[in-house]
Formats: sequence, structure tokens, C-alpha cells
Amino acid sequence: MEAVGPVFAGRTAELAALRAAHARARAGDAAAVLIGAEAGGGKTRLVAEFTRDLHALTGGCLDLGAGLPYAPFTAILRRLGRDAVTELMPAAALPELARLLPGLSDAAPPPDDGTGRLRLFEHVLTLAERLGAREPVVLVVENAHWADRSTRDLLTFLLHNPPRGAVLPVVTFRAEEPESRPLFAELSRLPHVTRLDLPPLAPDEVADLVHGIRGDAGPAAVRDVHARSGGNPLFAEALAREPGAAVPGSLRALLAARLDRLPAPAGAALRAASAAGERVGHDLLATVTELPDAELSAALRPAVEHDLLVTDGDGYAFRHALVREAVLRDLLPGERASLHRRYAEAIERAPELAESPASALAVHWAGCGDHAGALAAAWRAAGERRAATAYAEQLTLLERVLELWARVPDAETLTGRPRHEVLEAAAEAAVATGDPHRGLPLVERALEGADRVREPERAAVLLAHRAALRGYHGDGDELGDLREAERLAAGPGPARVRILAQASARLLVYGDASGERLGREGLELARALGPPGAARGFEVTVAAAAARDGAGDHAPLERLLRGDLDAWESTRVLNMLAHCRLTTGRADDALALATEGLAVAERAGLAHSIGLAPAVNRVEALYRLGRWDEAAESVRTRLARHHGPAFRVQMTIWRIALRAARGRGPEPGPEIAGVPLDAGFPQTALPLAQMIVEWRLADDDRAAARATVDAVLRHPRLTAQPCHLWPLLESAAHAGGPCLPQIAALAARLPAATPPAAAHSAAVTALTGEDPGAARDAWCTAIAVWEELGQPYPLARALLGAARADLAAGDRASAAGRLERAAGIAGPLGAAPLARTIGEQARRAGPPGSPRGPLTARESEVLRLLVRGRSNRGIAEELFISPKTASVHVSNILAKLGVASRGEAAAAARDRGLA
Repeated sequence: MEAVGPVFAGRTAELAALRAAHARARAGDAAAVLIGAEAGGGKTRLVAEFTRDLHALTGGCLDLGAGLPYAPFTAILRRLGRDAVTELMPAAALPELARLLPGLSDAAPPPDDGTGRLRLFEHVLTLAERLGAREPVVLVVENAHWADRSTRDLLTFLLHNPPRGAVLPVVTFRAEEPESRPLFAELSRLPHVTRLDLPPLAPDEVADLVHGIRGDAGPAAVRDVHARSGGNPLFAEALAREPGAAVPGSLRALLAARLDRLPAPAGAALRAASAAGERVGHDLLATVTELPDAELSAALRPAVEHDLLVTDGDGYAFRHALVREAVLRDLLPGERASLHRRYAEAIERAPELAESPASALAVHWAGCGDHAGALAAAWRAAGERRAATAYAEQLTLLERVLELWARVPDAETLTGRPRHEVLEAAAEAAVATGDPHRGLPLVERALEGADRVREPERAAVLLAHRAALRGYHGDGDELGDLREAERLAAGPGPARVRILAQASARLLVYGDASGERLGREGLELARALGPPGAARGFEVTVAAAAARDGAGDHAPLERLLRGDLDAWESTRVLNMLAHCRLTTGRADDALALATEGLAVAERAGLAHSIGLAPAVNRVEALYRLGRWDEAAESVRTRLARHHGPAFRVQMTIWRIALRAARGRGPEPGPEIAGVPLDAGFPQTALPLAQMIVEWRLADDDRAAARATVDAVLRHPRLTAQPCHLWPLLESAAHAGGPCLPQIAALAARLPAATPPAAAHSAAVTALTGEDPGAARDAWCTAIAVWEELGQPYPLARALLGAARADLAAGDRASAAGRLERAAGIAGPLGAAPLARTIGEQARRAGPPGSPRGPLTARESEVLRLLVRGRSNRGIAEELFISPKTASVHVSNILAKLGVASRGEAAAAARDRGLA
């Protein structure tokens, strides 16, 4: 952590930007600020000035060598205090938050079932929201360029899902660090994030800083400081304090010169502290230096007085990272190794001296070249990281163990595991952290050493790991690995339970019916093997499979709701039931279930993880019920606060649907640009394709609509989930074109087991068939379904389709009645494109009794050719009349049909069955 210098100079615009962001946060809007600058650029001093009269909680990232995950968030929780955390959070959240702040709860954190890290992130977000609801708060994460992978993931989660309430996250980082640039470039693009890149101080600002330190500096001295510092605040401050110093080659050189002027005891203590990291506890430093408390304090006082070191709780932190770097670089290799050994030996004797003993030992034993000690410590630290759900850091530590393995003859004795088990643990950590680039090579290496005949269960688990890693890429080979893993893990033991849990859930996601069979087998086996509760996940999977997306038995899901479910599983089941109600057309019931699921998730602090699914289903229910303003507002607010890609795609589907139906609204964003329509999960690809078709048709871009249909019809699992395919087929039929025969063939063999499926099936029959009478009957079926279900938009569309079929059959009286009713629905609903189409259709059709005069036989012949697109000359040539006579016939036809153009005449002829 950087300390605060004595003078705040410049940064007027940046301070104003911070205050503006804070005002937005206090008003309840999403806001966050990223502050980038070079080392010594004044990031911390700016934040300190901004937060001087505000409630701020600060935590700093540590140099990566320390290997302590979530360090800034642990510091924030510690500063907030145990009592405040327990007051703000439900008791069920405390054991999981204890992964960040040990001692927060007496209960052990629950074993991770694959959702542990996401739950932890959700609880941190909920804590921030509840803290902000109590009073405005600024959450400061310092030195984020040093953030470990877990900290980066949590930070990204918080910025992608900005806290509700008066909470302003502020993140500082070194802009020159290449490793951090992609992360902060990505976060800077979020609409609610303000990025401040601090420039060097101007000459007048350097003058303010110098005068604040020295008071009597003249213009020449100020010009000298500005020229030599380049406007870097820390450099300028150092030069202002040392006006006689020689011009250094770098800021580090200047700092080294200042260090040389310290008394010998202060320099020795400072050098010892530098080997510990950015911060060191007083007791640990006293042990390493072998100085009594009073002597150590006296030795360090000059370093504190010279602003090189600051007190930090029960220890000390360097004033700036560059100070530590300068001290550390000044150590000779032997001195550095000796200090690391003394730290390692001290922590081995008294682990309580370090915040994370195993991680510290891994660093210090490696620092002194003790490979055996480093390996053993890294192995223990990896276990700690797993318990904290810091899987990325666990993976890094296990990779370190594997690197050291060949150098340590008794590595297996030190770890208590053979090398292949360490390799497999590393692969499992890669799965947990979602890192296929590092994980797939580890799994492949492990599979090379796994004999599928002699060790089938071991090979099965590795195949399951590979399947999960392939799944992150959307690789269809995932299912092949899972099926092979299920075949190999044939014995009724824990390995088969594990494989069945993964395989059954993933097969259901892909719409594969075998997921239900495997889920039922896993349920029986889990109940037989125990422990209690181990079967709960299978119960949900089996119940979801039995419901078959609403076309099957909903009772098992409803029974689960009456059982003993935690908030996570309760939300899952409520959401599945909402999905089933939507599939069966009961949008009002779905809205109630989705709303209840959201409420359960929010009460448990899980609205940003498991609560996202019912949020999507709630929007769909509002859309189906015709409550479009509510749906649009929900989409807008959710997209403003949630930036996870999968969730944004799901919400964007309904934003496109609303835009197509209303003829207005924002263009689809970049979220859908990279989503394949001919691959991936059917429940994403098919609804997205359907709504893109509707959007293109509303914009009268029939070619783009047909191209979308052509792409999605190549999906390898097109028919796996009929609930998603039936709406797409109707939209594709409206688009017409060369795919119509394929659409009709698909519809003919696809089961229509729910009322909406029956309505869509009828519409496809009407749109792809050639018999006007059959089309009228089919549209009547669709009308009856949508009337019963109370869904206004598809009802109005079905009425329009039926009216066109009436006209084709010559029943203009029935058509007029249907068109009038359809217009009465579309207008109040706000379905502008549909209302225009209905109006145009009514105008072309004319009132009952049209045309205004009967067409003669010759006019009927002319009309037939006009519908085929013949010009007057073409009509004349085919009927052996003059072009002038053909023109007269065409004019008479337009008058009798009550239309203004040849195109409208052709459309009216088709609508009225005259062609």
C-alpha cells in the first residue's frame, strides 16, 4: 500500500471526475473508476484526497510472488470488521466469506460442489450492496496490476455486475505493466466505468508540490525539479526533499541514494523488511532481525520519518513499491538468500507470524534455493488455495510443484502423493478455474499415463476433466468424452457418481434424452453411497429431465419445492418450473415463479449468479403477456448492471424480440456478433436465430432473414428440444424462400406436445401448404390456442394469417372481421409493424362486396398476367392486343380493385383469390 504524501498538487479534472462518479453512485446508478498511471504517478494520493471525507474501505494487491489470493478483499473485510459483516450478511453466507476472512464463522466452509467460487463472489457483491444501502461507500483496490488470477476474476465480476446502491469501486493500476493492459482495456469499455489516466504534473502543479514541502523554493528551483522529475509526483517530491542530490539515472537510483543516507540500523532493518514483501508484521521482522521490540522500533523510526516506510496495523508497509524495489535490488544475492532462509525458518517455527504461512514458505524456501522446502510448502499452499476456492492460484502452485519434482528426490514422500496424482490435481484445478489453455495439456499428459484397462476409473475421471475443458470452447467432442468416461467408470463407486453427475447434467443441456437415464442411475447410487444430501443435485437433474422442457411431468419439480432445499437449489427449481410454464404457454404462472425465484436469490445474496436465469425467464413471461414496457425496462436495467457474456446474450434475445415486435428500440449490441447459429447449445442458438429472423422481417430485409434461417437449420442438434424449434419454424416459414420444403418436412416429424407447439405447428402448416381451406382451418387452430393462453401478439398474427386465408378462399366478410379484431390487438399493444401490415391488408382487401365492379373475362386474363409481373407490352403480346388496349384494361382493374399501383393490384388479387 502506498502512503499519502504531504501535499496534493494538481489533478483538478481527475478529482472532479471521481466526485461525479461518486454522485452517480449515490443516486443509485452504476459507476466505477479505474485510475492508471506510471509508478509514482500519484494514484494513491489522488484517491486519498478524494476519500478524505468519505467512508472508504481500501485493500491492496500484493506482488505476485506472495501468492496470497483475494488479498485486497481480505483487507477490506478486515477493515470493515467481523461484527459489521455478520450484521449485514445472512448466517448461511458467513462460512463461505470465511474463505476470505478466517474466523468469521465457527462453521467450516461447505465443500465446493462446483459453485463455491461463484457463491463467494456473489456474497462479496451482496455485502457491498448491503453496505452501500446503509451508507455511501467507496471500495478501493490498490495496485491491481499485481492482482492474482482469483482477485482479477472477483474484480471483473464486481465491475461486470455493478453493485446496486451507493457503492463506488475505485481501482488503481500501473498503466505501463503489459500484463495488466488487456484486463483494464476490457473493463474500461464497460458503459458505467470511468477511466482516468494520470498525466505528468504541469510546471505550476510541480510548483505547488515543491512549495508545500520546502516553502521557500524559488522559480529556478521549481524549474529544476520539474525538469529532472518529468512531472512524476513521487520523483518530484523526492527531489524537493533532496535539493542538493546529484541527477540520478532513474527514480530507483534516487531512492537508493536516499536509502544510503539512513542510519545503519535503519538501513539494515529496511533491507530485512524488503525480503518479506510489500508488508511485514512487527513480530516476524523482530524474529528475523533478532532485535528486541524497542531496538527494532528505534531502528525503523528514521525510515518512517523519511516517508520510506509507513505503519500498517501491527506491521509496516513500504511507502511505495518503488522503495521496496530499490532496497531489494541493493541486496547482494547471498544477503537475499540468507534473509529468505531466516524468514522461512521463523515461519516454520511459528506459523502464526505470517498471514498465509504455506504461501510465504513457498516463496521464502524458493528464494533461498531450498527446492525440497519450496515444493513441500507449495503443496500445502495449494491445499489452502483449494479450500479458499482460489483455483487459479492452486493451479499455479501445483505447476510449481511439478516443476520442482525432478529436483527433489523425495518429492513423493514430501507430498504424500505420486506425481500422477499431483498432475491430476492440477488438471482438476484447471477445470475449476475454467482455463482450457493450461488444463488441456495437463489432462493429455495425465491421460498418456493412465491405462484404461487396468485403471478405468482414473481414466474416466480424466476424460471427464477433458470434457469439461472442451466444453469451455463449445467443442462437441465434450459429449464423446463423457460417454466414454461413463462406460469406463462402470463400478458402483464415488467415481461413477461423479461422472454421472457431470454427464447427466451436460447431456440435458445439449437436449440429449440419455441425460435422464444417467441421472436416475446416479440418483440411486448417490442415495446408496451417501452422505445425506449427496443426491440433491441428481434429484434436480432427474426432475428437470422428467419435465422435458414442459412437455412431460412437472410433478417431481413441484415436489422438490416442498422439500428441504437451500436457496441455490430452490432458485434452480423455481426457474425450471418457470421455463416449463413458458413452454406450455402459461406465461402468467411463469411470471409468478420467476419473480419468486428472483426474490429467493436476492434474499440469499445470489441474485447475480443463480438469480440471473429467472431474470431472463421473467422478461420472456412479460413479453409473452404483452407487458412490453415492463419487459423493455427490465432488459435495460439488467444489461446496464450485468456484463457476463452468456447472460447478455440471453437478455439480448429479448431485446431483439421487443425491437422486432415494436418496430423501435436499440440495435442489437456486439453480444451476438460471435454467437454461432449453427453450433452450441440449442437453447441459445435457436431462440437467437428466431428473433433475428423476426427483426429482419420487421425491417423488410427478407434476404437477411432467409440467410439466418439457412444458417440455423444446419445446427447439428436442431430437433433436440422442440420447445425451441417450433417458434423458429414459424418465423422461418414467414420468411419464405427456398427453405420452405425443409421447414415443412421438419414440422411433419416434430412432436407438438404442448399447446404453443400445436399453435406453431398449425401456423407452419398454413404458411407452407397450398390448400386455402386447410390454411383457414390451421389458422383457426392457432387462434384458439393463443386465445386460451392469453398471449396477444401471436393471437393478432394468427388472426392476420386467417384473414389472408379467408381472402384467398373468397370470404371477404370473415377476413374483414378478423382484420378488425387483429388491429384492435396490435394497436394498443404497440406492435407497430404488425399494425401497419394489418392496415395495408385491410386496404388492399377492400370492404365486403369488393371489387367495385365485376371483372370482365378479358380483365381477368390481364390480371392473371399482371400478377405474374408482365408489363403492358408483355400482356399485349401474350393476348394479341395492342399495348394501349392492355393499358386501358390495367387502369380499369386498378379502379375496380380500389388500389393505386400494379404491385398493390397483384397483392389484392392474391389476397382475394382473384389471381
